[in-house]
Parts: sequence; structure tokens; C-alpha cells
Amino acid sequence: MKEYIKSSVNRDRKEYYLFNQTPIFILNELPPNININQIIQILESYIPKFMFDSIEGIYIGEFKELKDRNIQALFKDSAIYLSSFKDSEGVSEEIIAKDIVHELAHAMEDKLSYEIYYDDRIENEYNGKKKKLLSILRYGGYKIPEELFFSNEMVDELDDLLYKKIGYDKLSLLTPGLFLSPYSITSIREYFANGVEEYLLGEPNVLKDISPILYSKLEMLDKQFFSGEMT
Repeated sequence: MKEYIKSSVNRDRKEYYLFNQTPIFILNELPPNININQIIQILESYIPKFMFDSIEGIYIGEFKELKDRNIQALFKDSAIYLSSFKDSEGVSEEIIAKDIVHELAHAMEDKLSYEIYYDDRIENEYNGKKKKLLSILRYGGYKIPEELFFSNEMVDELDDLLYKKIGYDKLSLLTPGLFLSPYSITSIREYFANGVEEYLLGEPNVLKDISPILYSKLEMLDKQFFSGEMT
């Protein structure tokens, strides 16, 4: 990714800033229907400024790693990398803003890992939901070994099963009231980030109904950090 960015230095790239401090570099243009200033307005209106202190910048472009992994956004090396969404149907400023918040949650998770996970409550809630889903899938005829769902060494294999073999459309029908989205099943990190995304830019009451422990943890973080400064 850094090589791609270096090769783009001499191109005509556009720069914007969040809170007049966090740079957004557009290396490849977003779709013509997307207004970058509206994305900035959404983020500055709903996301605490301090959450951007942990990242060096946001880069929007055609990154090979994103394409290879079939993802739209990634937090890596203290930066957020976003697809330019040129082949994405139905993309909107709200969707892109949520993608950014999702990756900000990963940055926050790295900074506040102890405060988030020290009491195992989120992990227990997450694993309990996966146990229920595993039972549902087995009842539906899927022969899935338990270690695939609960081994930290098999996250990629679980992601492959959920996305390619079962499919997110089918999982969405199986998981209402269990997970916010099929992607949040993949790992506890995605479970947490999906929750932050819903808490800050979605419907907090939906998160409260589906994942009450995660919601209560985010309420605690809200009081301690979201409304103040992250140390």
C-alpha cells in the first residue's frame, strides 16, 4: 500500500481535512454521485474528534490488498485505507462514513484494548452468540467442526465459510436478533467494530436489543472517553 501511495505522489491528488487536522488523500476519484464534503460533515457531526488522533490519515484509492481480500476498508499501519468504490452499487456518503467509523473502531480497540476486554463480558456474549449460530447451522444440515468457530487460528477459514460457502444473504436470514451483520460473526474485533459503527452512526437501541453487553460497554466508554480525551 505504501508503494502505491508513493507512486501516486506526483499525480493530481486531492486533499481534505477532518477537524482541520486529519488528512484525507484521494488518490483515485470517488463515484461522481459521492460528495466528500458531505462525508466529512457526517463524521464531524457525530464522531468525537479524539477518535481521529490515533490515525495518521485516510487514503482513498485502488489498493491491491483491498481488492485481493474483497473488502472496502482497512486499518493498517496507523492509517485507514478506503476503496474508491468505483464498482460498488448503491454506495452513499453514509455507507462510506460508516466504513471509516468501523476502521476507527479498530484503532480505538488497539488503544483501549484492556478497558474493552479485561472483564471478558464482550467475549462471553460474542461466543454465546456463535454457539447459537453453530447450532442453527448444524440443524440446517451444515457439518461444521466446533474448532472452526472458536479457534483464533482459523479466522480466515471461518470468514471463507461464512462469506463464500454459506453466503451473507442466507446468514442474514438466520441471524436476525443474533448479530448486527454477518460480517460481525467473523471475529471479536469485527463484532466490536460493528457495534461501534451502530452506536455512533446507526441505531443504538438496535444494538442495545441485539448485543446488550457490548452496548453497555460502549456506554461506559462513552462516559469515560467519547466525551473526553483518549489518553
